[in-house]
Amino acid sequence: MKNSILLCLMCVLMACSSTGKVTREQLKHSHWQLAQVDGRLVTAASPIEIEFLDALQVVGFAGCNRFFAEGNMASETLKLSQLGMTRKSCGDVLDAREMQFLDMLQQGVTVTIQNNKLHLKGQQTWQFKALDAEPLTN
Repeated sequence: MKNSILLCLMCVLMACSSTGKVTREQLKHSHWQLAQVDGRLVTAASPIEIEFLDALQVVGFAGCNRFFAEGNMASETLKLSQLGMTRKSCGDVLDAREMQFLDMLQQGVTVTIQNNKLHLKGQQTWQFKALDAEPLTN
């Protein structure tokens, strides 16, 4: 009887502790496309994409330029360093959005996954949908 109660209690605690927080292992080999910023749908012709490779190398498309960087996870915070990118201009609005996204990643963002959507939270919350990736679970 005690074992049954203990087992039920453990199951309840584990279910309640599922907060959506993400580990570096969960990010590996995943590919995401921007869907919303602060709850507003993104309808760009060239949407932002981010992909996580081995050793948390990060590559992607920031709306105008391709980028690559080294990722570091501390607790649930992702921070990019050693950022490199192509250098073309696509107009003031797109260039500003691109720099906002990349600056946010270099400063550090809180990373969560809920309902198979990646959330990067800095000054704004950027929500991404999965591309060519297996559904992730918390």
